Amino acid sequence: MALSISQILAASYAAVVADRRRPANQWAESALMRELERQGGIKKVNFGPTIEATLDYRRNSGAQILATDLTPTSLTKSDVITAASYAIASVSVPIVWSKQDEASNPSENQKVDLVDSLINNALDSHDDILEATLFTGVNGLIGLDTMITDAGTGTIGGIDSSIEVWWKNQQATYTGASDIVAKMIQVWNACTKGSGSPMTPKILVSNAATQATFEGTQTANQRFVDTADLNAGFVTLAFKSARYVFSQYGGTRIYFLNPKAYMLEASRQFFRQKDREQPLENAEGYKTSVYSAVQAITTNRSRLGSVHL
Repeated sequence: MALSISQILAASYAAVVADRRRPANQWAESALMRELERQGGIKKVNFGPTIEATLDYRRNSGAQILATDLTPTSLTKSDVITAASYAIASVSVPIVWSKQDEASNPSENQKVDLVDSLINNALDSHDDILEATLFTGVNGLIGLDTMITDAGTGTIGGIDSSIEVWWKNQQATYTGASDIVAKMIQVWNACTKGSGSPMTPKILVSNAATQATFEGTQTANQRFVDTADLNAGFVTLAFKSARYVFSQYGGTRIYFLNPKAYMLEASRQFFRQKDREQPLENAEGYKTSVYSAVQAITTNRSRLGSVHL
């Protein structure tokens, strides 16, 4: 007896995730998600009720250069640690098929092809909606437009940067090609804080038009990174030591990110996780879903920045 779509879906999901055979894709291209994953910016952890990030946020107030070898030192309790707290957001992609689909695809080969397409579309849909929301947050998932603001203000992780000014992101305004590079250098230096810092921005992202404005200023000494990209038929621009990618969901803001300071935290148990297949109630069909529990967080907002119009 031929296997059902449910049985093939259950058996095939892990293999398809590991080795995805894509159909001709007309809509999805998750550049930021790919780059975050490549640089370790998607971190799988065990969640609690909220996501807590411990922050070492200032120099010890008792630190001093001693006037004499017996100068009294502070006995005040060291207040140098605080925490940012983030709620958990959910991503869900349903996969639904009917008994008629079973009947229309009687052979196992036909069912395998259908299942492969359903899984690939669900994974693409998952990453596509997640990437779009990373730029413009919705339903509790924090977007870059909220985390990295034009004035550096706002409350992120329960910390109000209007009060706690050390929590402000870096930012600068550009007018066009004439000053875009100078403003990018300004924000880069502000995020880096000091020469030789290991916390330089590692990812820059915007829309294609803004990246093209920057690229147009670099014609004489254009720089690309990663020969593997060239072998794959595309190139990634470099700005200083960072990879500058563009996304279909980006805008005119150029976001400066470091995966040690900005990350997508995902549940270790629930990231691109497939549910069990179940029959539909009151309908001749079946359903499963791809689900993730995630949140975009920062552990050092002052290391993030944007150049904006």
